[in-house]
Amino acid sequence: MSSNIFHELPIHDKSPENAYMIVENPRGYHGKIEFNKKFGVLMLDRATYAPMPYPIEYGLIPRSWNKHDDDPMDIMCLSSQHTYPGVVLDVRILGMLKMDDSGEIDHKIFGVVSDDPLYNDIDNLSQIDKHKIKEIEFYFGNYKELMKDKYVKVLGWGDKNEAVEFLEETFEEYKRKFGDKGGDN
Repeated sequence: MSSNIFHELPIHDKSPENAYMIVENPRGYHGKIEFNKKFGVLMLDRATYAPMPYPIEYGLIPRSWNKHDDDPMDIMCLSSQHTYPGVVLDVRILGMLKMDDSGEIDHKIFGVVSDDPLYNDIDNLSQIDKHKIKEIEFYFGNYKELMKDKYVKVLGWGDKNEAVEFLEETFEEYKRKFGDKGGDN
């Protein structure tokens, strides 16, 4: 049996205040890379339709499952360092961007890289630069605008408590779907 980091990487020992993140799309990237859960590899899903790069590190949380969009939980974070697909980051959770993606609840956990000197003093969403928040909202509110039959609505931000509660639900949903030890689905 081959290795699959989605199932094998443990839930963070400081969860749910911290989470591991597998980077799919680094800040500045123009494509759409997605983790293939069956094969345990990153694959180019599509070229992006909008001429906008990701404004933030973007990926998924291992051993999580969002039952609303039938996918691992999305996560994004600020980092002073550029990353690349497949890098695992330790993220301190600050909140959650709430979204409707073509009728599906597609919320995204938001945080900062733990032990990043640029963000060590950041404890909550209100401490993030307001313009950076607007950039993130603009990107996710418009990145599917040129796709046929797709739409996205940004529904606002949830605080850390709301994000942590939602994340805990995705860990429980993962266990229901794959069992405690994961699987090769």
